[in-house]
Amino acid sequence: MHFLIFPIGFILWYLAYDTKPQINDEVTNLWEQENINKRGKLLNILKESYYASK
Repeated sequence: MHFLIFPIGFILWYLAYDTKPQINDEVTNLWEQENINKRGKLLNILKESYYASK
């Protein structure tokens, strides 16, 4: 009886993992784009300060 616990557990885990919601909406995309823009601005500031110090 104990040898059935692990296979049943894995099957239930797979079903729960497979049915989890995938978040891919416009708000997430907008947030990611804002973060990319902020990172780009910060990298530009760092590059400018690095080249100005030479």
